Amino acid sequence: MRILYLAPGNSIHSKKWIEKIKSLYPKNNFFWYSFEKFEYEIDKEIIIFSNSVNKVFWLLAILTSIIQIGKIHKKQKFDLIHIHSIGTYGLFALIPILFNTPYILTPWGSDIIFGSKKLIKRLIIKFIFWKASLITCDAMHIADLILKIAPKAKPKIINFGIDTNFFNLNYKEFSKDNSIKIISTRNHESIYDLETLLEASKDLKDNNINFSLTIAGYGSKTETLIRKTKELGLSDFVEFTGRYNYQTLPKLLFKYDFFISTSLSDAGLASSIAEAMACQNIVIVSDSADNKLWITNCFNGFLFKSGSSRSLYKAIISAINKKNIWDQISVNARKTILERNDITNEMRKMYKLMELI
Repeated sequence: MRILYLAPGNSIHSKKWIEKIKSLYPKNNFFWYSFEKFEYEIDKEIIIFSNSVNKVFWLLAILTSIIQIGKIHKKQKFDLIHIHSIGTYGLFALIPILFNTPYILTPWGSDIIFGSKKLIKRLIIKFIFWKASLITCDAMHIADLILKIAPKAKPKIINFGIDTNFFNLNYKEFSKDNSIKIISTRNHESIYDLETLLEASKDLKDNNINFSLTIAGYGSKTETLIRKTKELGLSDFVEFTGRYNYQTLPKLLFKYDFFISTSLSDAGLASSIAEAMACQNIVIVSDSADNKLWITNCFNGFLFKSGSSRSLYKAIISAINKKNIWDQISVNARKTILERNDITNEMRKMYKLMELI
């Protein structure tokens, strides 16, 4: 089977999905077209193409991409096209429609949440859903939104998954003393609401809780968050460490007791949360989106009310008070990911669906 992926080349999620499928089913021929430049080293057996037109001229870049994809398709005669993210990439569905080639759509959360609010985009999405041979997503609430736009669609849940062999520490060691080590690896953008984490940290400080917080990563709000840290008098408690090396992330997570995610919106379970659970951290997560379908208080983590620093503070205290069962909570967390969010299992499910088209 000759498979073309239309997916962002600057996304680690696209890379992991496509390379895992390729590693599991190497007898197929894999091609990948990206509207953006590729930012990661890609498996050399995957043939890649990208658009070199300056994206300032967006419409021109879109038109040249459509022409370029059409030429590639005419030459390679693909059996199947899989479109990841349907914001910009949804427009490229024109190619499989014109060539009468079956195609799969995997919309990402923001594609549906924001795209469905605008009439023109909603009509385009509705049309490409109607023509698609298969639609997949990684969250029940996204599946529900898809059905509101296209009631006859039959979206399948396929999680992006993580490599549970890579995110495997063999054993987890928590802090021996009364100090609590906390980490966040979410990007420094408004949607991840790190202000709430800082405000909850102020409550921890004011109540004499012995803790340290590491805020890894970066983003457009990094400097604002650093200023807020100083304003709240947290400079001695909070450290910003910047960009981290993904290849050493398991070793980084090993150093911490708690992983906290304050995100206001995710599609399915965020990879960062799944990675921390696989590494047996105690996760404390906002109850946004589908998180409550993955996390059960005191069983495999803790939930708090999204956007509420007071609720987060109480969840942290509740987690601290359950230290006697941290080992069991951490084992349950990893078991959850092994059973429901392992990338190998998810891509095998995905390929079985592809074979039915």
